[in-house]
Amino acid sequence: MLSRKAGARRSSRTVFGAAEQRSLHRATELAEDLTGKFYCIPGREWPRYPCEIRTLAEGPGPEAPAFADVVRMVPGPEAARQDGLGQLFRIRLRDDAILEAVERRGDGVELFPLLLYIVTHELVHVVRFGSGFAPYRAAEHRRWQEEERVHAITRGVLRPVADASVRKVIELYGDEPAIPALPDCASSK
Repeated sequence: MLSRKAGARRSSRTVFGAAEQRSLHRATELAEDLTGKFYCIPGREWPRYPCEIRTLAEGPGPEAPAFADVVRMVPGPEAARQDGLGQLFRIRLRDDAILEAVERRGDGVELFPLLLYIVTHELVHVVRFGSGFAPYRAAEHRRWQEEERVHAITRGVLRPVADASVRKVIELYGDEPAIPALPDCASSK
């Protein structure tokens, strides 16, 4: 779960328009590519981590003040998945909170880098949950430890594209200053 900073004003818009949807699509493609490279997941292996991204226009989002969260969808026996994986991770975005952060332009955050950070962060959760690197359900203190770890990994994933706009998002929302080195593909993450 990635949260916005407290004290933000409310956005006048509540859902993404066509331009924001295009930015989300671009950010998702780049986030999948970067996350796949970080975890050494070839494109054909992404189906092992089934996920979908939903905006507020497509259903409920996470509780405020979160920008996004990941929900594990486990179908009943009557709706078993054809691929046999048995679960789907749904990344739920809070369009209103994201738009609000961008509309505050005074802090320099732009939409595309913020979406890139958010989607990458949530994809890291999906890979960690789907691979068993982290449990989906955990005690609260363990969830916060996992959240800190995911922020650190997200910074590492984004390192190859960390221009000034991405660094600004990391500065405001990335929490920890250290960026891990790109890992060896054989190491556990």
